[in-house]
Amino acid sequence: MYERDIPKEKLTQILDHFKGDYGVYVSIPGEGKNFELNGDQQFSAASTIKIPMLALLFQDAEDGRIDLNEKRVVLPENRVGGSGILQSLSPDLELSIFDLAELMIVMSDNTATNEIIDVIGLERLREFCRKEGYEKTWAWRKLFFKGILPEPQVPEGAPLNATTAADLGHILEKIAEGKMVSPQADHKIVQIMAGQQLGKFKKRLPCTTRHDPRTPFLQLPDEGHVVVACKGGSFESLGILHDAGIFYLPDGRYYVMTVCTQSGDMDAAEALIGELGLAMYEVMK
Repeated sequence: MYERDIPKEKLTQILDHFKGDYGVYVSIPGEGKNFELNGDQQFSAASTIKIPMLALLFQDAEDGRIDLNEKRVVLPENRVGGSGILQSLSPDLELSIFDLAELMIVMSDNTATNEIIDVIGLERLREFCRKEGYEKTWAWRKLFFKGILPEPQVPEGAPLNATTAADLGHILEKIAEGKMVSPQADHKIVQIMAGQQLGKFKKRLPCTTRHDPRTPFLQLPDEGHVVVACKGGSFESLGILHDAGIFYLPDGRYYVMTVCTQSGDMDAAEALIGELGLAMYEVMK
């Protein structure tokens, strides 16, 4: 099989024109190739923190700590603003943990995310990230939560919820390889992420339509298309815009790309993410 090379020079040229901070990580795990620029630079994670949350949730299900089919009533204190729809639905709404996880990723629903945090626990999430080696990825707060919580013990000047392009890339590599939780659980994580509706990579790529995460297998795309299992994040007041994804091609090959940005121009950041994603796809397709 013909091996593709990461277009390092092209990616660097694109980044050279960006006025802002960035971190980029790219890899072709099946060929042992990777490339990063500022991969260890820490950013506010925004909604990309939901990727390790999802991984820990499935780990807990695998270990028998939780039942993904268990129903939960959405608590009033967890109904918050930002992305998603649960905040405005009926007060007695009851959903399974699996449904909440899917909403957390597919619609980046912040209310669903706070419910998932109640299931897994923030302290356990931080320990999970440390144990897996993601030293710069953590979460100390629920999203937009206005309740009283213990004072966070984060390094001075560091974000309350944080990550790096390299940490996100390594997490996605393990998920794609079936080595994060288990092959079966990781496959479900990929299927959920393939339904992401808000990803910035997808805007420039010939992506397939949404996949049902309850089907046995992730359907590979038709020729000329790509499946993007991704999770983005944005925090406009801080100038944060990220995307992180696993890209599946018709012949079964896949690669990983994560881009973290912080700038005063969100439109330019979105264009950057799309251009980087397109440049990598053009080489790999």
